[in-house]
Amino acid sequence: MKIGEEIKVAPLEHGETLIPGYTVVEHLRRGKDCDLYHLWSEERMTSCIGKTIQPLADGKAEAKERLIHEGKAITRLSHPNLIKGYELYEAPRPIIIQETLTGETISHLIRNIYKRGEELPLIQLAHFGRQLASVVNYLHRNDIIHLDIKPSNIISQPPLAKLFDLNLASKTGVVRKGTGTKPYMSPEQATGEPLTTAADIWGIGVVLFFMATGRRPFKTYEENRYEQLERNAEPVERLRAMDPVMSSLINSCLDKDPERRPGSEEIFKVCTDYISAAQHPS
Repeated sequence: MKIGEEIKVAPLEHGETLIPGYTVVEHLRRGKDCDLYHLWSEERMTSCIGKTIQPLADGKAEAKERLIHEGKAITRLSHPNLIKGYELYEAPRPIIIQETLTGETISHLIRNIYKRGEELPLIQLAHFGRQLASVVNYLHRNDIIHLDIKPSNIISQPPLAKLFDLNLASKTGVVRKGTGTKPYMSPEQATGEPLTTAADIWGIGVVLFFMATGRRPFKTYEENRYEQLERNAEPVERLRAMDPVMSSLINSCLDKDPERRPGSEEIFKVCTDYISAAQHPS
């Protein structure tokens, strides 16, 4: 099939079957490699999400391997702040069946707050930080680094924050240079240096910076340019008055030296202590 013909392959429509037992409610999104569907599960008698290879990527072995890897991870792992996978089908093409997440992405939530001229209360920021540190620590204990922690990959589903999209997840070590989303990736992801769990700590820092200020610390999408290699992140307290405990935490997550970043357990403790102090002032 020619490329021009492949582009014309439309997604499945309402009422069609993605795989036996799963009927399409609507097509949600087509990415570079994957289609995302809202499905109805006959067995569970509930809605769910189906993620599968889209037609243009059908010949991409690497894309299929990544999706299978993601499916194996989220069907095996279980954490309240991590999306839950129900089933993985590897053939005839990879399909992940996963839970439906309600609520809105952190990206959408925060942009709406700041559009109204408001700020996210710091205690809510600490609650989000605590939950994000918890799930990232769980992934790291299972020998997984996420590598794409960003506001659009986290759903606010009160009282929970849910991390999803493990399509780029890997083990520590050498990973392809530039793996991740440009404005959110750590400097070592941009340069192709061997990665440690500190790469995800940078991701937590970027998310908390964005939640605290409504701005990304680094903005460029220009090809072959990584702003995080050119300068340090602006100290968050210059953009918003905040408790030095929280501002110091965010700034340290965005240290260009991976070895100087805090661990997920330290982030969890700092956020927990902040919440406790705010709820029980002396």
